[in-house]
Amino acid sequence: MSPNLILLTSVVVLVVMILSEVPVSFSLLTAGSLGLILLNDRDYTYNTLANDPYSTTASFTLMLIPMFVVMGMLVVQAGIASDVYGFAARVLGRFPAGLGYATVAACAGFAAVTGSSAATVATVGRISINEMRKHGYSAAFASGIVAASGTLGILIPPSVVLVIYGVLTGESIGELLLAGFIPGVISAFLYALVVWFRARTEVGPQFVAEDLDDVILPVRSTNLTQLSSAFKVLVLFFIVVGGIYTGAFTATESGAVAAAVALLMLIWTGVRRGGLDVFRLLRQAFEETTEVTSMVFFLLIGGGIFSFFMVSGGYARDFSEWITELGVNRYMILILFLLALIPLGMLLDGLSILLITVPLIYPVVMDLGFNGLWLGILMVKMIELSLITPPVGINVYVVVGAAPGLKIEDAFRGIWPFGLMDLATIALLFSFPSLTTWLPQVAG
Repeated sequence: MSPNLILLTSVVVLVVMILSEVPVSFSLLTAGSLGLILLNDRDYTYNTLANDPYSTTASFTLMLIPMFVVMGMLVVQAGIASDVYGFAARVLGRFPAGLGYATVAACAGFAAVTGSSAATVATVGRISINEMRKHGYSAAFASGIVAASGTLGILIPPSVVLVIYGVLTGESIGELLLAGFIPGVISAFLYALVVWFRARTEVGPQFVAEDLDDVILPVRSTNLTQLSSAFKVLVLFFIVVGGIYTGAFTATESGAVAAAVALLMLIWTGVRRGGLDVFRLLRQAFEETTEVTSMVFFLLIGGGIFSFFMVSGGYARDFSEWITELGVNRYMILILFLLALIPLGMLLDGLSILLITVPLIYPVVMDLGFNGLWLGILMVKMIELSLITPPVGINVYVVVGAAPGLKIEDAFRGIWPFGLMDLATIALLFSFPSLTTWLPQVAG
């Protein structure tokens, strides 16, 4: 069988399995293994399957993933998210569309300690959507704010997606995390700009929470408690970003320290509030951490086998040479690569997209002379856009699941202005690479 036919067979198997809703990790593993068998022989494939999963995952750097995940889960179980939203609502709620601003701020803050888009959307959406609808926000507007702002979870550090990108490419994870900060702030600002514009065009008392005591939160807490929770989020964020920026910690060490501090925060919250069953919350946090971490590592193993097949067959090298010899403007090639991520995002999660595309795209982009940090942030922003793009739009479905009674058509109707802001952010970052590279350069 010719090498090109082997590649086509493996890709067809991968696509069919994904469309059949087989987990992406097993789809990648199966397609890669089949390709290796056809390309070499069974013994070679068996040896690869015996050794590659260990070599892929036995990395001290990958300890950062469970550290970031457990930190986020501990924060969720401590109920800090509801307090952060309550604090933002009391600070911003008196402005027109103040609850909208508060939701964007809460998503940005919560993203800074979870690194997960879905977790941010589910947690903040459960709290904020009903509050906004109660104060006159349309279902479409409220769900659009949450679904879009929740995408910040994979951009603002700490970000598991950026960690995986760093592992796949060899780029500095610490620099990648720093590189995501300014683009994350720009994204949050532009989302708030959408909220401001809607408030200007739909002026009315329904967008102002004049009586802030009317903002009912799942956990009725005092102003002091909410202020304390907001401070805790800042502490965790500065441990990660500040520790890397100042050189006090490596990226992996910052994750471990932040996770330890989050554990102390949960214990202290349980002691202060008395009624919390700390051991039950700890068990739930660790169980959820195990689930998420296992999923990520299975994806890494499957992606590692598929990438090994692409490299051993010479397909990645041939693709890179073919692209660079086309004579097409290098910026146009990069734009086409980025646009290809949108349809993939309609079907796959961010980690799966990276595992499939990075082994092909990264070598080409490096040969074209672009910056690897810049590419990583652009890819993450495109993945963010795909998370809210119909017909799938994973974040939109998570919002609907978090807000009973919300219709999927309403959620998608409210997302389009935020999608336009994502495109504006991508254009800005594409035109001015220094917005991405400046902070890592200063830290270096």
